[in-house]
Amino acid sequence: MVVANTFAADIRVRREARSLAGHGFEVNVLCWDRQGQRPKTESIDQCLVRNLRFGKTTPLASSRVYYLVTDIVFQAIFFLWIVNQIRRVRKLVIHSHDFNTLPACVAVRVLFKDRVRLVYDCHELTPGVYQEWYGSSVSRIVTRLERIALSVADAIIAANDAILRYLRRNSPVRAAAIYSCPVITEVPKIQSVDAKKKLGLSGFFVVLFSGWVRQDYDFDMMWDTARYLVRNNVLDVKFVFIGPTETMKPLIKAAADERLQDLFDFRGWVSNEELLTYYVASDLCFAVTRDLGPNTRVLTPVKLFESMACRVPVAVRDETLASKIVRRWHCGVVINARQSTFSMELRRLKDNPEELHALRVAGSNAFRVEYNWDRMEEKLLQLYAKL
Repeated sequence: MVVANTFAADIRVRREARSLAGHGFEVNVLCWDRQGQRPKTESIDQCLVRNLRFGKTTPLASSRVYYLVTDIVFQAIFFLWIVNQIRRVRKLVIHSHDFNTLPACVAVRVLFKDRVRLVYDCHELTPGVYQEWYGSSVSRIVTRLERIALSVADAIIAANDAILRYLRRNSPVRAAAIYSCPVITEVPKIQSVDAKKKLGLSGFFVVLFSGWVRQDYDFDMMWDTARYLVRNNVLDVKFVFIGPTETMKPLIKAAADERLQDLFDFRGWVSNEELLTYYVASDLCFAVTRDLGPNTRVLTPVKLFESMACRVPVAVRDETLASKIVRRWHCGVVINARQSTFSMELRRLKDNPEELHALRVAGSNAFRVEYNWDRMEEKLLQLYAKL
């Protein structure tokens, strides 16, 4: 597996690697440790992980060009690493995560032909991502390159059905949509009241945001809601943030500048087990994206399925794939700016425990029936068996 991210922190990649390692595959991972905090080599989930510690995360305005250049260097390094792996084992499967690892993997596939199989695992809608980050011209170039690369891949994995439909238009190979969902046995066996008490959140209506604070999410909407709550003297709501502290710094400063600290609780990064306990302790999960383009409209973030697993209603934006899932399963609220605001939906749920309970039950049902890793693992193993 090759991933341009820190393997230890990427739950989707780890679930796939762990499933393969648990079913007889020898899994070696080369990853780009952007925070530079992991050891050079480590064993995680029965997988041997090599962390490349260069090109650390940077807040510089020029970071987009910086990441483009460092990614080219990264691809050159792992091209040589994969070649060395082939010398050792003769035959292997390369599992490429996202377009920013794909070109070098394609080069190896073409060079070694029958000794290599290539699985392309696409987490996001590639043209949309590059349009949002680099503009239309770069997006068109990347789209063309991805289409060429798809003709070389032996199998495709997509993070959801919308991305899968797009990729299938350009490739006839076997493919599967594998959503990043929790394992059924990972869900904590603890009640919401007890989880709140354990985490020091008793007495609050908890709105949770987990993960990286990125431009994809509409934090302005959350800030407007916080101001509304203060104006109306509603102080028993707590916005809890779980994730890398360095990405939260602008929000921490904004809360201090506007004297909204009492409504916000920034807790930093926690283990996956503790994270799911935070979900159980929450009353609503914030997953409202900004409309930046086609990619943000088809995002299905892991927090959507973690919410379902832990019986937490989730708030999403209208006219997105996430909103279609929420409406289908009746497991959250859909924010349509023309008809409602996040503050209105929050107050409505806060004052309506019966509806809140119904949304919790519906989400739990969606998790058990459809969106759990036990089902996704089956699809992953079936795809690998056909390689």
